[in-house]
Amino acid sequence: MSICFLSLETSKIFNQLILDELSSQGFDGLSNALIVLFPYIDEYKGITSSSLASKIGYTRQAMHKNLTKLETLGYITLAAGENKKEKAVLLTAKGMELMKRATVFIENTQQELSDLLGEKGLQEYMEYQYKVVAHLNHKK
Repeated sequence: MSICFLSLETSKIFNQLILDELSSQGFDGLSNALIVLFPYIDEYKGITSSSLASKIGYTRQAMHKNLTKLETLGYITLAAGENKKEKAVLLTAKGMELMKRATVFIENTQQELSDLLGEKGLQEYMEYQYKVVAHLNHKK
């Protein structure tokens, strides 16, 4: 299995586990296409929809559709941003609660992986991941 395929599989499985956990806690209406948006919205407070689309690799039309769905579900709000042409994407209280619950799940899963690989093994794995990301970003 190539490193590219292995990375895709790891991400797909991890995202599905997070999605299943959040759904079991009553966070409805989500999909894999939507769940990947939350960390970016949380990390880049007030990010615009076009910047978010660019970071994730979605078309502007797909991003608009996804953000409309998240807004309808009550996870985000769109507010006037610095650029008057585009609105800032912000998490609502419901969206922040989702992030809080997802973070707990991720931390628990990370602890399970640490138990499996050893603390040093997990740390090395994460350091390698950072190096791979940095190298690939440099090639863009």
